[in-house]
Amino acid sequence: MKYKKIFILGGTTEGRMLAEYLIRKDVEVWLSVATDYGKEQMHHTEGIYLIEERLDERAMLQLLKEKQFDCVLDATHPYAQLVTQNIKSACEKVGVLYKRIIRESYDKEEGIYYFDNVAEIVHFLSQVEGDVLLTTGSKDLASFTLLNHYEQRLYVRMLPMPKGIEIAISLGYQMSHLICMQGPFSYEMNKALLRHVKAKYLVTKDSGDIGGMQDKVRAAKALGVEVICLTRPVKEEGLRLEQIYQWLEE
Repeated sequence: MKYKKIFILGGTTEGRMLAEYLIRKDVEVWLSVATDYGKEQMHHTEGIYLIEERLDERAMLQLLKEKQFDCVLDATHPYAQLVTQNIKSACEKVGVLYKRIIRESYDKEEGIYYFDNVAEIVHFLSQVEGDVLLTTGSKDLASFTLLNHYEQRLYVRMLPMPKGIEIAISLGYQMSHLICMQGPFSYEMNKALLRHVKAKYLVTKDSGDIGGMQDKVRAAKALGVEVICLTRPVKEEGLRLEQIYQWLEE
């Protein structure tokens, strides 16, 4: 393989798969993960230099200059727009080759409510009745507290990480409404959980098929649960995971 020292951003599924793939190719791999979940997933993987802190553009510039990577692969989450902007800018300034790994969007379907931001979702939910299963993670939990009776109406599926749980409790979410589980979740698991909490609405991000979107939507529709989707912030350009593998080999 042409490249012998590669920096990967993202504790995502794509980031982990790329790191493990490149290690098998005898490439020196540096992986930046910004969440406790990402750290836990990769901590015991041999051969990876793990960076366990959030990097702003200045820190990224310093790292790129110091380590002299052959290439940077940005496999961050589709909603981590600021991180992508910072690393792309840093690569341009230093002159390091940058490649963005994109996750294909879930094809839009009839019967799904699409919103561009959380505020719009909160407003929509304030106009309707019924309990809600949130599957958008812990990042936006503060915004959902603006919904009347959120403590009773909202059930939150999130990673079983102490920091996220502490944030949820400090915001007033009930312990009995926190469902702390690590995915991926099958169609049957999604269906069982929606039925268990008696959800009338499911709130999700467009995580694509690799993020389990298809199984969530199928389960919700099977039970007559309305699906609310937070759309992606921008339409990105880049290569899909299988295309990155091909590009690396070539």
